[in-house]
Amino acid sequence: MGDYTGYDVGTLRVRTVPNFWCHASADHAVLTRLLPAGPERTFIRVMWLVNESAEPERDYTLDRLLPFWQLTSEQDWALCERNHAGVRNPAFVPGPYSPRREYNVQAFVEWYLACLGTG
Repeated sequence: MGDYTGYDVGTLRVRTVPNFWCHASADHAVLTRLLPAGPERTFIRVMWLVNESAEPERDYTLDRLLPFWQLTSEQDWALCERNHAGVRNPAFVPGPYSPRREYNVQAFVEWYLACLGTG
């Protein structure tokens, strides 16, 4: 995308806390949005974008584009589901989030509680 002639240009990552992120590279971008859908559910929307003039099979192929993002997204979702199961366990005791590694998780929790009017 853009005026890049090669594919080895790195990536651009943008996060909008608490629930949106975008990974863009030379030939495509992946946008992910999470929305609470109830106390036990989350609505997830993932969109893949390519340049509007890109032609399938010439400029990109879905067989090469989608598997990596599908795999990593499904791994992330499985981790979230296991984490949620642990939190629901009666033996669970909450601890502090790491301000260095989990600041975005803390921001999501604060946003979610504010939406519920309990934050």
